[in-house]
Amino acid sequence: MKTTPFLEHICYDLFEERDNVTTRAMMGGFTLYKDGKVFAIVDDEKLYLKGDKDTEDWYMKNGAKKFWYMREGKKQYMNYFLVPEEILEDRSTFSEWTVVALIVANKTKKGG
Repeated sequence: MKTTPFLEHICYDLFEERDNVTTRAMMGGFTLYKDGKVFAIVDDEKLYLKGDKDTEDWYMKNGAKKFWYMREGKKQYMNYFLVPEEILEDRSTFSEWTVVALIVANKTKKGG
């Protein structure tokens, strides 16, 4: 499977085998799954956690930026939020952010 050093850091350093996190390549990036449900994406060597309308303000107030991509010359936004570097370096806070993403993933139909 194609991988990158950043993805390996996320999967093996931040999450551990016991966390049951799997990955899959998708459109130039990767999706991360826990127990079969998508809860994060890695794009351009950045980690984005799943959110929704109920969690968007919380993510934004805590320094996240909403994931976007260009389509037909316009920004398209998705409910994934960039995890700031300082959060990636703080295991306790990162764990809290992950719990939020997993709650959203478990509310979402079909895990996507």
